[in-house]
Amino acid sequence: MIQAFRILCRCRRIKVQARLMALGSILCMLYFLLMTFTVTSLAWFEILPNLYPHKPNLIQTHKTVISFVFVNAIGNCILILGTDTSIHRLSPELKKKVLGTKEMKNCSVCHEAVPARTHHCYLCETCVLKRDHHCFFMTVCIGFFNHRYFVMFCFYMMIGTFYGMFLIVLYLKKLFNTTFYGPQTFITILYDIVYGFVTEHYPDEKYFFLVVMMYGCLTAGMIAASLWFWHVLLVISGQTTHESRKGVARHSGKSLYRNFLDVFGKYWIVSVFLPLPLPMNYEPLFENYHECQNCECKKNS
Repeated sequence: MIQAFRILCRCRRIKVQARLMALGSILCMLYFLLMTFTVTSLAWFEILPNLYPHKPNLIQTHKTVISFVFVNAIGNCILILGTDTSIHRLSPELKKKVLGTKEMKNCSVCHEAVPARTHHCYLCETCVLKRDHHCFFMTVCIGFFNHRYFVMFCFYMMIGTFYGMFLIVLYLKKLFNTTFYGPQTFITILYDIVYGFVTEHYPDEKYFFLVVMMYGCLTAGMIAASLWFWHVLLVISGQTTHESRKGVARHSGKSLYRNFLDVFGKYWIVSVFLPLPLPMNYEPLFENYHECQNCECKKNS
């Protein structure tokens, strides 16, 4: 986020498109923080005590689940933001090793030798190792060293937002006797609120707030779910978002599990349940990949 503010506040040599992207990153990050802390506080202090007033054990169970999901979501977010995944992460010895790879290239902006799958980000103003994409919700690039944190962040955001939406739905049923018949109910509720504003029959303030938070959870959950599913596919196939968009497939003869280990490391079981900065294996950065266009391998040259 600091880099986004720098781009936004600079007076010269910054394109309008870059400023708009930086502003979008800041707004997306603020949306994430607002939704996460608001829904967590709402569930913890308002919904659970009123939903189960005489069931302290059930309340404690819900709070334990909420705490676990919250810690993992925020923890992985911090790791994404705090992990340097640029070319500057490499030691002088590893930079020399880059020169020995067949697919080594020189960045025309940084003027440095970089390994394969490394790309320059004009928002981060650096070359990112195994760059996947620039994340507007995180305001940083997702690359070799923080991709696993991003995948787990999406997973726990998906769980947390859908869990929050579920609690809000239960609370609406209890407070306002709102009946949910299925997915179509989300459309009818929105229609009723819009119609109420048009006809000046304004809804109850608390009801309106809960409905807004419900739709916020639904939207954030669907975004997180789609991102998580997409990146799981990328991880096990050994690709990045950049390569997928360009129609380039990288084949190293590895199994789906080995591709998974390249991203999550050998301590992957810990990464799934705890947001910790565990050591990574640098070797995948220096492998010589066989590049194929249109996602097809040329078996015979």
